[in-house]
Amino acid sequence: MKRRIALIMVLLVTVLTAAGCGNNGLADYKKSVDKTDQITKGQKSGEFSMTMDFNTEGMTQEDINELNYYKDMSGSFRSAFDHSKNQGIYRNYLNLGGLGFDFDLYKNGEEMFVKLPIVGKYMKMDDILKEASQSTGDQSTEEYSKMISDDTLETLSAEWVGMLKKEDIFKGKDIVLTTPDGEVKTTVYTITLDDSQVKALGENSINILSKDENLRNNFKEWMKKNADQTTEDFDEFVAEIKDHILQDTVKQFQYVAYVDIDGYIVNETIEVKIKREALEQGEPKTIDFQLEMKHWDINKDQKLEFPVLTDENTMKTDELDQTMPSLFKNLLKSQ
Repeated sequence: MKRRIALIMVLLVTVLTAAGCGNNGLADYKKSVDKTDQITKGQKSGEFSMTMDFNTEGMTQEDINELNYYKDMSGSFRSAFDHSKNQGIYRNYLNLGGLGFDFDLYKNGEEMFVKLPIVGKYMKMDDILKEASQSTGDQSTEEYSKMISDDTLETLSAEWVGMLKKEDIFKGKDIVLTTPDGEVKTTVYTITLDDSQVKALGENSINILSKDENLRNNFKEWMKKNADQTTEDFDEFVAEIKDHILQDTVKQFQYVAYVDIDGYIVNETIEVKIKREALEQGEPKTIDFQLEMKHWDINKDQKLEFPVLTDENTMKTDELDQTMPSLFKNLLKSQ
């Protein structure tokens, strides 16, 4: 049950953030998406919240208490990156039902490691990926480097832009927006989709995700680490998600992009409200999702400072089991 909720959360956030990546306003918006996708260095931040009301009929109080961790979720991230140097520092925060957890991810060339403030030490991603590879016996550590491949994310973004029509987008008046770069003049583009459009986008996105080998293999690993019953088949899980998409009702879908005078998207928001029917025990009856992302320092040189790893400040994966709350341990080890 909790495994299914966590996986649905990952897929929903993935699809919606990829969507954030359409009079004449449609052509202008598409140009801004293409230009923003070409950013090689800069900074980015985001905040999201997700509220779900679950069907708890017939459940034990223990199971209900566990679901409550997922009832109100929120999180944030902030990153500075330079893709031309294969470098980036990504600071993340996740709050599940009032229990907060933050971690920093560092990428310096081929070296990747995580800082876990809850234990005050670093962990090399190679160690995490190696353990995952050994536990399955059929996957290289490189294949575990991403939950979902870059090619799939690009395809999802193209699906989003490609499905938009002129009547879906409204090009508003220019406004001055306060950003980390200061006061910026922007043009506002608002996209509103109805239930049938969002369902089509969701179904096509799930079809794209179902072909991603990274996601398929990571799903298998997730299930092995968290299964309390027979491991669920990936294709069966995808089919269930598609069925839910067709049964659910999208009450609201609105995306707003703020484009600066240089043609870059410097701020974007997404708001989605979903009502669900034909529920199984423990599944969400309603889902309210909000996301805001900001882009600044676009294509400016970044001063990225990386810590020096030592035996004293670095921990092994077996220490993770002893020092981290199980709720966050499973989330981290399944990335």
